[in-house]
Amino acid sequence: MKVGIVTIVDNTNYGNRLQNYAVYYILKKNFDCKAVTLASYKEKPFFNGQYVIWLKTQIVKQICRLPKIAEKRFGNTITRWANFQFWSKKIPTRSYYSKDMIPQEVNGKYDVFIAGSDQIWNYNFSAHKFNDYFLKFASDEKKIALSASFGIENIPDDWKQIYIEGLSPFTHISVREKAGQDIIKKLLGKDVPVLIDPVMMLTKEEWLKVAKPPRVDVEKPYVLKYYLGEEAEGNRIDLWAKKNGYEVYELLNEKIPELYSAGPGEFISLISNAALVCSDSFHCIVMSIIFSKPFIVYSRIGSNSDMSTRLYTLLDKFGFENRWKNTLKEDEYMLCDYRGVNKILEIERKRFLEYLSNSLKDSCNP
Repeated sequence: MKVGIVTIVDNTNYGNRLQNYAVYYILKKNFDCKAVTLASYKEKPFFNGQYVIWLKTQIVKQICRLPKIAEKRFGNTITRWANFQFWSKKIPTRSYYSKDMIPQEVNGKYDVFIAGSDQIWNYNFSAHKFNDYFLKFASDEKKIALSASFGIENIPDDWKQIYIEGLSPFTHISVREKAGQDIIKKLLGKDVPVLIDPVMMLTKEEWLKVAKPPRVDVEKPYVLKYYLGEEAEGNRIDLWAKKNGYEVYELLNEKIPELYSAGPGEFISLISNAALVCSDSFHCIVMSIIFSKPFIVYSRIGSNSDMSTRLYTLLDKFGFENRWKNTLKEDEYMLCDYRGVNKILEIERKRFLEYLSNSLKDSCNP
């Protein structure tokens, strides 16, 4: 069976790269599918007559295989981009250029199309790709939404008709958050399942196979900090870590090139070896749960919209409602109770596979 995966293809976003790989891996491992991620872009420089730009890009990629030299010559941002490019080669991808959307002729080349996971239906930053994320190029019977996310709690009135027209043709819809389930009910009058993020379908052993040793010392006990919004605690965690004998490693800190330029492989390793994880990132917390790590959850600060609905669903499902920063005391930081989590994960993984199995069968035998 040939499956086309349509999701956000972000060059430097850990969560997106991990969930994209997870969907591909699940389809290949559990259903023996030939899965390919489909992505549309503006014109590629090489095919737009910009040969010099294309050639420079290829040279930069090769130099970035030597990170220290690359960082000195190009800076952390370019090296980070290259590390994501290298890791993303694990995900078979077909790119389409000079298109506003994935072209119509693709419909005949695949048996099924899967939209998701990630925030593909968040109008705040995905609306320019809604033709792709609503699978407008595909036959209705081939459309499956897998753990798709809105990333928001409500759809504004002026967007509702766009969502209704985009979602109505789907043969099967599953979402990642309770808020998404409520949105579908309000818009379409349908009851749809809430499934775990695809990243949670892989075991820690499977994730370690695609991990990469980071460029920092993971033999020392350390606290890993990863904030996509603004950090609101000052140096509270730093002081606690120093008092208790922990190093502090902070991703996205441009002053620490070894961490700032880390790709998805290093991201997995840094979480798997951490003593404590502090983050406002959904997928960082997901990976922390997979590796049974103590974690502290932060609300996203500095965002135009509240994206905490994803974390509420995740924490409620696994019994970690008390892991929010505002409810934890310092003597509770390392007391993260994982009893019962494996049982919940077993049940949720079974639900995920049942949904996907039934959806694939129905779509191939309409």
